[in-house]
Amino acid sequence: MIEKKALQELDFYKILGLIEEFAGSEATKKAIQQIFPFDEFTSAENSLKEFEEIKRYFDTGGQLQISSFPDIANLIEKAKKEGAFFEPSELTQFLKVLRVLDKISSYIDEFFNFPFLSQKIKNILKTNLSIGQPYILERLENTVDEEGNILDTASSTLKYIRKQIKLTEEKIKQKLEEIINRSNVLVFLQDRFITKRNNRWVIPVRMDSKGQIPGVVHDVSRSGETAFIEPAEITAFSKKLEELLIEQRLEEIKILKELSFEIHQISETLHREFNLLVYLDKMLSIYKFSQKFNAEAPQLTREINISLINAKHPLLLLSKQVVPLNLELKNKKVLVITGPNAGGKTVTIKTIGLLTAMAISGLPIPASPSSIIPFVKNIYVDLYHEGSIEEHLSSFALHIITLKKIIEQADSESLILLDEIGTNTDPEEGSALACAILEELKNREALTFATTHLSKVKIFAATQQNIEIASMLFDEKTMTPLYKLSIGSLTPSYALEVAQKYGFPENLIRRAYELKGTQDREIYELIKELEKNKQEYETKLAEIEKIKNIMDSEKNRLEKELVFASENKKKIIEQAKIEAQSMLTKLKKEINFLYEEAKKADRKKLREISQKISDISKKFISEEPKKQEELNPGDIVKIRNLNLSGKILIIEDGRAKIQTDTAQIEAELRELEKVSFHEEQESNKRLDIFSVTNKKAIENYKEEYPSKKLEIRGMRVDEALPLVERFLNELSFSESNRGIILHGIGKGILRDAIRDYIKDHPAVKSFRKGNPDEGGDAVTVIEMK
Repeated sequence: MIEKKALQELDFYKILGLIEEFAGSEATKKAIQQIFPFDEFTSAENSLKEFEEIKRYFDTGGQLQISSFPDIANLIEKAKKEGAFFEPSELTQFLKVLRVLDKISSYIDEFFNFPFLSQKIKNILKTNLSIGQPYILERLENTVDEEGNILDTASSTLKYIRKQIKLTEEKIKQKLEEIINRSNVLVFLQDRFITKRNNRWVIPVRMDSKGQIPGVVHDVSRSGETAFIEPAEITAFSKKLEELLIEQRLEEIKILKELSFEIHQISETLHREFNLLVYLDKMLSIYKFSQKFNAEAPQLTREINISLINAKHPLLLLSKQVVPLNLELKNKKVLVITGPNAGGKTVTIKTIGLLTAMAISGLPIPASPSSIIPFVKNIYVDLYHEGSIEEHLSSFALHIITLKKIIEQADSESLILLDEIGTNTDPEEGSALACAILEELKNREALTFATTHLSKVKIFAATQQNIEIASMLFDEKTMTPLYKLSIGSLTPSYALEVAQKYGFPENLIRRAYELKGTQDREIYELIKELEKNKQEYETKLAEIEKIKNIMDSEKNRLEKELVFASENKKKIIEQAKIEAQSMLTKLKKEINFLYEEAKKADRKKLREISQKISDISKKFISEEPKKQEELNPGDIVKIRNLNLSGKILIIEDGRAKIQTDTAQIEAELRELEKVSFHEEQESNKRLDIFSVTNKKAIENYKEEYPSKKLEIRGMRVDEALPLVERFLNELSFSESNRGIILHGIGKGILRDAIRDYIKDHPAVKSFRKGNPDEGGDAVTVIEMK
């Protein structure tokens, strides 16, 4: 558990005070004052996530206008009790809160788009996820005003009673005006006006004449010279007015009781809604704080390492320009910071402690969002101590007491901040004690930041493997601090140099150097030389890393271009294939037309043209080269350029004779592709001719009408059309001008596709479906021109 004293020394509560300035209610200020480091990592991380989401909501134009509202927490607790009764002024407090809830109710749904805010709101509201009490709000609007007065609109009865009161008072005033204007009364009056005393209407009468006007004395002036008398003539009116006022009070009490009971009924719901309002106002205050101080949610880690990027102390930002703190400590747990007086050492460790405390409390910090903050469960602080007069303790004794407690409780989940460790005693002994403490804290794996001016502590830290050294940079030319932290460097305190700059006597400066000796200076010179070499080494490493990044970037660019070129090549090839197929189809149509025109021409010449066409077709079909399979007689193969299938009969001289469905064809072995088992089965089916019934019909047809036939039953359309085209060409050159295509019926897809294809063919004169004895609709009979 982190002690409040440690947070107070780190100015944590001053930061909460800055956030409170943006709050719209005392209830919100109380909630901000309760902000404290979380005990669990998940709780702290979720709180930071909630801030990130509400920041994103506001940064992207989201609205949440929360006007100031009273703290009704105590009134809600009162409302939970049976029989609670609220005065008009208390109802006014409820009215103000309900108005704010009604105003923001329309925005709540937008927060359900954010996972962490959504979960938080659900946890607060429980089952009912909407807010606002429109019925009670309307009742309160009609009952009380913001000054706590009961309105005439509270009830029709109250409105009537008040009207009667007004009329009665008008009658009383009229009667009194008449009385004071009488000549026989005027002589006894102290003054000519009417007024109220003890809630009764009266006139001022001279004390020595009070018996001259019948009535009741209700008051006397301070001087004792005036008696305020209610004339007997208005007694009846006054009595009626008194009765009306009693009726008014009774009606008001009735109204207040009814409203109090209705508020009691919704007290639990109102409690949750008020808590949500306070939470949202708190988050809005934190967001406004982040805007003012450029604060961001850091990354929280379970690992005990820290990285602060452009970090600043919020309080310093209020008054001056701040040099940002950049710090990264990963592999080592202890950092010893050296440097000149007023160089920023104490501010540095306080900034580290404060920003850590803020982050584990779920608050944004003035640093880059890339900053990494460790989740620690304990923070121990030992800043500069003055002696305690009350306890008769010296500053060193107080220092030792604090260090003893820290050492006893420090562990791997602790953040420890030690300012000027080992001071306020003999430098030799103090240095030895400081080194022993740092070593112990290192062994306990506590994340430790310590400042020192002691030379031996500096050298000890610089020579220890698991302790890091750092310095606050100093401009040796101007003898002024730069307020920048440099990890890995070690510099002197420059006390004598600064004293010399500010005019300290030269003889004393020289004597101090003599007494100081040269050993420390030589050590510092050596360390400075090492630091220089280190910086040059780091510069070279940075240059190498820069070149490596450029090369990696160029490599990635070339790889992307290679992938793009490969994909583009495939697209070009595919497009070329499509265009080639289109050209081939068009060419075939033109050739069919030429066949018709050239029927009477030289048949040898036509065969040469046909061979040429076949050669051109082969060029258009740009298939990927495939490994030639071993082929044997009896294998079922596919002729790639003709899209025909058949069985190999003979293989001679790199060529094969193939039996297709309709004819024997010769082809080169490289043009053949062995078909799969499934395709072979399909091909065997197609090699079987019609069923017995159809066979008989076809045989009858052949005897009566000599013709050629093409059997394509069971084929796909894309397989059948090239065969049909070839069949029509063969018919054009044959003596028979009749042909029959055996396609079967099935679903009619193949039949319709074949007939659609041949209807516009230039070589076809006519076609029809088969007669019943020819095979019916299972065949198409063609007559060529």
